[in-house]
Parts: sequence; C-alpha cells; structure tokens
Amino acid sequence: MKKILVSGASGFIGKHCIKILSNRNYEIHALTRNQEEQNTENIYWHTIDLFNIDKVEKLFKEIKPTYFLHLAWKVESGLSFGSNENEKWFNLSKKMVNFFYQNGGERLVVSGSCFEYDLSTGNAILENKNSLKSNNEYGKNKNKLYQYLKLLQKEKGISFAWGRIFFTFGPGQKPASLVPYVISSLRNDKTVETTDGNQEYDYLYVEDVALALVSLVESTYVGAVNISSGKTIKLKELILKFAKVFDKEHLIKFGVRERPENSPSHVLGNIDLLKKETNWKKQFDIDEAIKKTINYYNT
Repeated sequence: MKKILVSGASGFIGKHCIKILSNRNYEIHALTRNQEEQNTENIYWHTIDLFNIDKVEKLFKEIKPTYFLHLAWKVESGLSFGSNENEKWFNLSKKMVNFFYQNGGERLVVSGSCFEYDLSTGNAILENKNSLKSNNEYGKNKNKLYQYLKLLQKEKGISFAWGRIFFTFGPGQKPASLVPYVISSLRNDKTVETTDGNQEYDYLYVEDVALALVSLVESTYVGAVNISSGKTIKLKELILKFAKVFDKEHLIKFGVRERPENSPSHVLGNIDLLKKETNWKKQFDIDEAIKKTINYYNT
C-alpha cells in the first residue's frame, strides 16, 4: 500500500482530500495541530505543531512517505494576504519538502493560489504565460516556494506539481468567508451586507478542488496547474442563488460595503492543462454545489 503524508489534513480542503484518498489504495498519514481524530483502517492521524522542526523531521524519518500532499499554510481573513506570517510558512515549507525528499519521497503536490498571479489584467489566466507578480505577501511567499521547487527540480530532478487554487466554497469553510457568512445570515433572518457584487470570479466546489489535487498526486506532470472551474460568475449572482434557496432575496443589500483594497474585478482560470495532464473532471455544477453546501450547514 502506498504511503501518503498530508499536511493541513483537517483543514477546509484537506478533509475532503482525506475522504477521497481513503477510498483509494493509500496508507494515509494525516497531520493536524488541534483536532483529535480517530484512526481508521488506512488513516493514521498525527497531532503535531509543524513549527516543532525536530518532531516534524522525526515524523518524516519514521513514516518515509512516497507521496506528500502539502496543504498547511496559515490563512485567516484579514491576516493572510498582508501578514509577515507568510514568510514563516515559506521557510517551514522548504524544510518539510527537504525532509520529504531526504527520506525517499517521490511525488510532491503543493496547494498554490491564483493570488500568485498579477490579477489586474482581467484575462483568462494561463499557467506559463501570465505574470507571477502578486500584490500581497500571501501570493509572493507561495510563489517563492514554487520557484524554490522549480530550482530543486532543475538541480535534482524531483517530481512535483503545484496546484494553483482559484476561488472555492463548500462544507467546512471558515465562518468569516463569504459563503458561510451569507448562509449564516440567511438562516438567522439577518441582513447580508455586501459590495456591489459585480466582481466576476472563478468558483469551484471544494470537493472538485480536492479531487483535482488527488489527481495531481496520481499524475506525473511537473510544474504549475490551475485548479478552477474555467468559468466566472458574478458575486451578485452567486449570493442571490443562495438567497433564492432560502426564499430570502430581500435580505441581500448590495453596495453597502466597499470592495477591499486591490481586489480584482475579474478572475478566470484556464484549465486546459489540468484536463490534459490528469484524469480530473468536474463533478458538481454550481447549483448542485450550492445545495450540498446549504445542506451541510442545515444538519
């Protein structure tokens, strides 16, 4: 049975990756900081502070995973884009990558972000053509790690894929994110105050994001790949779709909030490379994804 180590395993995207991997032929070693999880037949949970470097190095030596899916990165609303914490995660990630390869690791997949790109152009984003000129610390440090892996690949021939995730939503997302905020407000008959809602973003349901990451683990492609739906939707339309399910469109108040500084107006990912290099296919359309998300919060 193939061994895979997953960092950020109890996070928003990580828990969905674990679910997919658990139905495949893997011995899964899932890393989490706080959450107490029960081991199952092929899932072994490890509670660990990733910044305790000695313990992390020891874990890689003991497990000797063949695959490493690296999702862990401190992301909080209002913190992640501008915080210097991002450089700490860049340095930690470099160390974890080196531990992985030093202990016989073969295939690495890391979650990147569309915020590594210059998002001011408004054009469909291609992996190897668009400028990697992020306007925030989160994107800059993610890209620094990507460039480091590219150098390792050139020098040592490592096998890695870098999944640049665009916008996503679904079960388990942090409460401060847009979709959980909208659902919580509607369920409690509270007004939803938003920007004008005319931004057009490329959203993909979280289970499809997780499936794309696992597909990259199982591919041989080396380099960066966009993970998105390949279509945009106006935030206004997305929010109203949720409101219509609750029959509470009257609670939506557009234009109350200012758009965040430097927020892009149009973000679209080209996913031709993802479809060409993996067996990934989107499983959920936007309306089905909305219903699944609402059902999760209603249970």
